[in-house]
Amino acid sequence: MHFVNQVLGRSAVGSPVSNCYILTGIPRAGTTLTCKLLSEQEQVAGLNEPIPFRNLQSRQDALLRINKGLASFRKSLIKEATSPVRGNKGQITDNHFERSEKGDRKKVIKRSIVRFDQSFQPDFKLFVKHNAVFTLLLGDLKNDYSCYAMVRNPLALLGSWSTVSVPVSRGKMRYLSLLDPEGQRALEQRQGLLNRQLFLLDYYFKAYDALPGGQVIRYEDLIASNGDRLANIIRQPYYPQTVLASKNKGAVYPRESMLRFGDALLLDEANHCWKFYMRSQVEALYRFYERQR
Repeated sequence: MHFVNQVLGRSAVGSPVSNCYILTGIPRAGTTLTCKLLSEQEQVAGLNEPIPFRNLQSRQDALLRINKGLASFRKSLIKEATSPVRGNKGQITDNHFERSEKGDRKKVIKRSIVRFDQSFQPDFKLFVKHNAVFTLLLGDLKNDYSCYAMVRNPLALLGSWSTVSVPVSRGKMRYLSLLDPEGQRALEQRQGLLNRQLFLLDYYFKAYDALPGGQVIRYEDLIASNGDRLANIIRQPYYPQTVLASKNKGAVYPRESMLRFGDALLLDEANHCWKFYMRSQVEALYRFYERQR
């Protein structure tokens, strides 16, 4: 496989790096939390968005940055137990935004050098996470790396998007126009913010439908297992250090908005979210908010 890739020009973007794994997912599906949980395990590191993609020029540019970044992160972690990470006050965090019962939550992360509390051996497992870019490059990345994706109840996602300032909350996907111009044109044909968000939900879920089932992790399964779902991807016993609780239900998601999102989502029968969630699971969350006063 690697010989064929070199013939086709794969060497122009660097060689795959051993013992590295790609983590992606829908924004607000728990990828940052997953990085924190992975980093709590022996000889495992989970890095939250350590690769800067500013001024990205092309698909090849992105793939080169990824391979160079993975090699650099492994080297610095083995040598000094440090790596660039988007964290909170120089520490690994489980959320990009502050905890609040109100919307418009403040972003609390910043890329900085973080020191890990363990010494890494040469064969340690490195998971690196980015949402939009890794999703857009998934067709290339899965040829060289084991790729994992986080998903979440689509109604909860729409609710979370409404409370924070991220591209999807504005009906956008970072680097879509560069890495998938056709997808960008299709997005622009959607009228209204909610219709654009439904398109993006479908876009993310459709991308992950191409992965083997065991490589797609549902947020709800992660929480219900108190993290043990990750044992399958780190291929070693998982020892919980953090007690997990679902954030799918809460006052931070306004009742009226959740009902409006649910009405639109349940009418979108062709959305690829239904490949991962049953209608009854969305309806149950809808009924929870319907009962709130």
